[in-house]
Amino acid sequence: MSSRVAVVGGGLAGLVTAFRLRDARPDLAISLYESSSTLGGKIRTTPFMGRQVDEGPDAFLTRVPWAVDLTRELGITDRVVSPSTGSAYVVVKGRMRRLPEGLALGVPVRFWPLLTSGIVSPPAALRAGLDLVRGDDWPGGDESVGGLIRRRLGPQIHERLVDPLIGSIYAGRTEHLDLQLIAPQLETAARRNRSLIRGLRAQRRAGSTADGPIFHGFRNGMAQLVDALVSRLRGVEIRTGTRVETLRRAHPGVELTTTDGTDTFDAVVLAAPAHAASPMVAGASPAASELMGGIPFASVTLVTMGLRRSDVGHRLDGSGALIPAQEGWLSTAASWGSSKWPHWADDDRVVLRVSSGRDGDDRAMGLDDDVLVDFLLQEMATLLDIRGELLEWRVSRWPRSFAQYRPGHGRLVTEIEAQLRRDLPGLFVTGASYRGIGIPAVVRQAGETTTAVLDHLRVP
Repeated sequence: MSSRVAVVGGGLAGLVTAFRLRDARPDLAISLYESSSTLGGKIRTTPFMGRQVDEGPDAFLTRVPWAVDLTRELGITDRVVSPSTGSAYVVVKGRMRRLPEGLALGVPVRFWPLLTSGIVSPPAALRAGLDLVRGDDWPGGDESVGGLIRRRLGPQIHERLVDPLIGSIYAGRTEHLDLQLIAPQLETAARRNRSLIRGLRAQRRAGSTADGPIFHGFRNGMAQLVDALVSRLRGVEIRTGTRVETLRRAHPGVELTTTDGTDTFDAVVLAAPAHAASPMVAGASPAASELMGGIPFASVTLVTMGLRRSDVGHRLDGSGALIPAQEGWLSTAASWGSSKWPHWADDDRVVLRVSSGRDGDDRAMGLDDDVLVDFLLQEMATLLDIRGELLEWRVSRWPRSFAQYRPGHGRLVTEIEAQLRRDLPGLFVTGASYRGIGIPAVVRQAGETTTAVLDHLRVP
């Protein structure tokens, strides 16, 4: 009799795990449970102004191999497109400034572009330059991204460059984000060299930054990745609209109870966000449940706006603008979608995607759609010289969608996994709550989890 495996969660982590399991062991009986009516999680593409426009992530990083390799395995590389522009702006005191050349995750490795950018003051640029001559002052132990940047480069580099850039990616504040997990490139540069900047320069000389586009997307939206994965799950039982309520230890295996009944599996992969997974294991592993439930999350709202090109005074010559927390705006970033992805619009119309919400700032979640759109449009009108009315708009709300990796998050996840091995052998966790945020990191974790599941099933 073939082994039975359940995957709980139909977002990217669950879909890739099911795909990897099916590919490695066609004999497995695999069931996938998703509480909502659709698959894909935060990957969602829907029509907007006659085009397929993403409501969640619109691209994935190419500097690491996992997502790129997956597109190749799925046979969809011919559908991949790259952004048409890589330059961007940052808002400083209400005014947009173009990000200078020579940045590595917001850290300046060249000083003349920084000095002439107008983003930081000359004294702040000189303060950053002291990193080149100061001795190693690492305090030891876990450190946040913001802690490293403030210590080595000063507050302005942190507040106006690094925090807006990294913070916008993770909907967080870098003074609270784990350096090792969020920005390992910066940690490696700082730990292996006396100077952070010298370390980043050494990485560049060593060729750690490859040529070619930094990001890829899909011509008809990121949902093409989901569709390709689902098409490869032949033989997998997919049960949408089915909520998993409890997971308990069976002898052997794991007992899974849903709104439809109870079943037992040889292994279960829990690919739901930690805050959703926590109550599922509360009865069987209270310690793991408490740790999972303690992982903080940020909520994000994304407003897509369609306008006449003639009603926007700014040239929109870039991919968008970052808005530092210190500006006090409701907006956290503005992506100029039709400049970044020209197939999203035509000569007469433009598409903007305006983000709101970050760790500690849930104002957008409390506003009605109409109020939120009006507020964000006013901010964009100030920024981009918008004079006309919106042709179309939509609001995409993502409550508790971004896990916040506090310093020491890796050790926390190790403890969660240890508790589950003890209390629920055969249960595995994977996804963006644990060991990496973003499409490539989730794909990598799904592969690692698949290996662990297969090893478990081979144990006599």
